[in-house]
This record gives sequence, C-alpha cells and structure tokens, in this order.
Amino acid sequence: MLLHFRRRAGGVFLRPFSSAASSVRSLLDIYEDAVVSGEIQQDPVQVQALQHLQALQDQLVASPPPPPPPVTTDPSPSLWERLRSTISPAAAPSSSREPNGPKGVYLYGGVGCGKTFLMDMFFDNLPLQSKRRVHFHKFMLEVHANMHKLRQEGHVGDPIPHLTADLMRTSRVLCFDEFQVTDVADALILRRLFSAMIDAGSIVVATSNRPPTDLYKNGLQRVLFLPFIDLLEHSCVVHSLEASSTDYRKLKGQAQLHEMYRHPLNEANSRLFYESFKTLVNNEVVRSVKLCTQGRVVDVPHAAPKHKVCLLSFPDMCDKPLGAADYLVIAEAFHTVFLQDIPRLHVHNLNQTRRFITFVDCMYDKKVQLYCAADAAPMDLLVQGTSSKHVIDEMFAFDRTVSRLLEVDTP
Repeated sequence: MLLHFRRRAGGVFLRPFSSAASSVRSLLDIYEDAVVSGEIQQDPVQVQALQHLQALQDQLVASPPPPPPPVTTDPSPSLWERLRSTISPAAAPSSSREPNGPKGVYLYGGVGCGKTFLMDMFFDNLPLQSKRRVHFHKFMLEVHANMHKLRQEGHVGDPIPHLTADLMRTSRVLCFDEFQVTDVADALILRRLFSAMIDAGSIVVATSNRPPTDLYKNGLQRVLFLPFIDLLEHSCVVHSLEASSTDYRKLKGQAQLHEMYRHPLNEANSRLFYESFKTLVNNEVVRSVKLCTQGRVVDVPHAAPKHKVCLLSFPDMCDKPLGAADYLVIAEAFHTVFLQDIPRLHVHNLNQTRRFITFVDCMYDKKVQLYCAADAAPMDLLVQGTSSKHVIDEMFAFDRTVSRLLEVDTP
C-alpha cells in the first residue's frame, strides 16, 4: 500500500492511496516505519494506544455491518419532553448493556501528545467506506441544523431516531476530534443521541483533552449528563496518553513561528504582517464579502476571494457574539486567514477568550493557514489571575490553543 507522508501533530499523517482490505498493513508496522525513517520518535504510550486501535480495526474488518435502525413515526413525545424526562433516573440509558458491535476507543491527553495523529492513522488506514472523521464542534452544529430542518419540514416528534438513521446510513464508524461538552442542551442531546447510535451499532473513536469523567465538569445540571459518561466508558476502551509528555507541535513549530505569528504589536511587525498579506493576495483587488451560515451573515471586510485569502481583526471576531458556525464558514471560504490586533487575554473576560479558542479550533480543523499579529507570544497571551473552577477550565482549553498556534502554519 502506497502512503503519503506529511507532518502532523505528534508525528506524521499517513494517507493510503489504496484501501483494499487485502493490502492493509498493521498500524504498528506503519508506525514503526515512521520511527525508523526518523519522522517521529518512539513513544510506548502511543504504541499502547495503537494496539487498541488495531484491535478495533481487526474486529471491524471481520464483522459485518449491522442492519439500519428502524425510524419510528410516533409524533410524540417531542424531543424536549424526552429531554425533560431525563430528570427521572428511570429514564437513564443503561450502562450495563453490551454495545451492539465492537467497542470504540477514547483517547485523551494533553496538547501535542499525538492523540489526533493516532486517530487519523486509524481512520485513513481503515478499509471501510462507512466512516467519517469530524471535529466535534462541527458535528454538533450539524446535529442542531438537522433538528431545525426536521422542524421546518413539519416533524413534531422525536428527531433522535431520524438523526441516528441518517448517521448510520453513511457512517458506521465516527471519529471525533476534540470531544468536549460545554452546553447543557448539547449535554442532554448527546446523552440520547449516542445511546441510540450505540444501540444501532455505531462505533465511536474520539480524542479529547479530558477523560470521560471530566466531560462537562462544573456544568449546569451535570447530574443529568452522568449516565452519558457511564455509557461512553462502557462502549469505548478509554486510553490515557497523558504519560506522553513531548509536545511534538512545539518541537516542529518554533522554527517557523516568527513567519506566521508576529509579536508584539508594533510598527515593524505590522509592516511585516501586511507585507505577507500583500504577497499572498498577489495584486488582487481586496474587497468586502458577506458569507451566509444558518440564516446569519458574516462580514469579511478585507478579502481576496480569487486567492482565498482574507484579513480579519480580533475585535470583529472575538468581541462580537460569533460562534463556531461563523468561524467555520470563514474557514471553508478561505485557505489563508490573517488575524490582527490580538491583545493579551484576561480570564475574567471569558466570552472573548472562549471565542478565540473556538476560532483557532475551527481554523485548525479546516487546515487553514493562520497568520497572527499579537501583543505577546502564544504561551504568554493568557494573563492568569484567579483560580476559580471556570477559570481553570479556560486555562486548560487555552493550552490546546497555544499548541495549535504553533502548528496551524503547517499546510
């Protein structure tokens, strides 16, 4: 099987040109080849994770896919009635039942430990057509959009069976990058949706900065989310990569950081920043464009659509009430984004900090080349103050942002 190598977090990204089952090599063999070639460093913690992923791949290749789940047509009760019913312990999904198929794999650990690299190796070398790899932000946006579409089409019953059937028709295996839960509505929807997916035979492979027990930590009405954690732990092999302490992104990102990330905010760096923008625009007339997403309009004041390059300001992106859907539509329209006027961030301004974290996540997920002009180096951007639970959560998430700012310059 021919493989194409390029740099990726925690090692190399390996994309097969042939996925025929007869030519599939083991993940451990591919990993060892990368070690021998000097592309990555040997890491026993990563090897252990690969053993779990290899076992799952072997089971998936050997086992037939489950039949499609039935879609109920009972118009009642509604989703929100069902969500409210989760207050009753009797309504909780049972975590004692066996999953309908092989167990998935849940990888967690700090930034740069290689969890995304390992999941991508598994995904790209899995000889199945019914699979999908998606950033968790985008997946939840799609769930909400599909629920809205069902309501517009006059559906008044529970949308979960319809969502589950649609997912199973195209994706027996779902690989989620950066699994996280920050919203009570998402928490309750996930509890029911994943229960239905796993009952239908869906296999979940996920990466996260946190173990399942820490998902939605300190969240509103978290007690209603706890059965989902039990379900996730029962349906997935949970593997920690926290003992892998090397941040591979920092190792490979420092050399090019000065070209993609200018700091501090001064005249000299501003000149270099704009020169980079002008070079990539290549004499195209810069103009304002409007992008539409979910009934909203996102203004991009400085864009070169032909070259797919745009210039944005931090206040426009992070001081206004924008979210992942807005950032994703930008990332889908432009392959290179310049973000200027990034200040030092303060944890007491959580909305601003959260938006910046989400913005960087979306650019990273879409492999956008992100040029930044900031007041401080990535590791010094967040000004640490009080250590409340919410602040600790934001600092934890910002570690991921720092690491990604060191990596987004990799095409």
